[in-house]
Amino acid sequence: MSIDLAAAAEEWLAERHARGYLLKDHGWLIASFLDGLASRGVTTITVADALAFACQTPTSTKRWQATRLRAVAGLAAYVNGVDPEAAELVPPGLIRARTTRRMPYLYTAEQVGQLMDSATTVLTPPLFALSVRTLIGLLAVTGMRSGEALALNVEDLHIDRALLVVTGKYDRQRLVPLQPSSLEALLSYQGNRPHPVTTPGRPLLFGPRGGRLNKKMARAAFVRLVSECQLPDRPLCGSPRLHDLRHSFAVNTLIDAHRNGADVDARLATLATFLGHVEPANTYWYLTASPELMAAVAHRATTTERNSQP
Repeated sequence: MSIDLAAAAEEWLAERHARGYLLKDHGWLIASFLDGLASRGVTTITVADALAFACQTPTSTKRWQATRLRAVAGLAAYVNGVDPEAAELVPPGLIRARTTRRMPYLYTAEQVGQLMDSATTVLTPPLFALSVRTLIGLLAVTGMRSGEALALNVEDLHIDRALLVVTGKYDRQRLVPLQPSSLEALLSYQGNRPHPVTTPGRPLLFGPRGGRLNKKMARAAFVRLVSECQLPDRPLCGSPRLHDLRHSFAVNTLIDAHRNGADVDARLATLATFLGHVEPANTYWYLTASPELMAAVAHRATTTERNSQP
């Protein structure tokens, strides 16, 4: 069987996009790879050619080389499924690129309250201060990504159902329920909305002039609040970030599960859905060890062992 690799690439990318994958670099990477094959009159995909393409620029990082190889490997697997003679399967691990993640800063409930209070007293104008205060509180109680919160529109808040419709990565939507106190805080905040709305989409979180609160402005304000609150340094942590509120939410959720004797595995599955994770490994990464978490785990383990003794 003879396969048109370019047509196969279009089919594979279309299928992946239909399943919700953005694959923002795959399209042009695969096109570049196939152009290289065509210039040499090659009509099949081999592991050697895939590796050569991935390592085409020796000075590029291992992570970028792995990204290039992953794009070709996905296409190769698709083509191989149609005609094994048209493409060799690219084995995993040919280019090892270690993903390094920074240690998150885990906030206490008191620190979150301190940051929110400081927003009211430090930031100006008052409308901007109120928006940043609301953003911090919303991230702390929902675990949303800051970009997700800033992209929310008024119509995403369903008051009658007490939930938010959040659009996350790959344009996937999920429902995030709100506690009564959180819903009340959002409604109170909306009562301060400037009129008329100056931007399309009616943003839920608005900036000092009534438009959408943007990420750059929010992050700059948060850095200022962190400095004002003089949050203590923690080993291996960088400066506290807005995104660390997401980590804190995940860890506190697991602490609560242990302290209340809940099914931790079931709670993790719920947490993954709540955070908008597709891969369980991503949820486990957010569960960074903390003294409170370790203490809760140790206490539960001790209590379980004691109760199991005859």
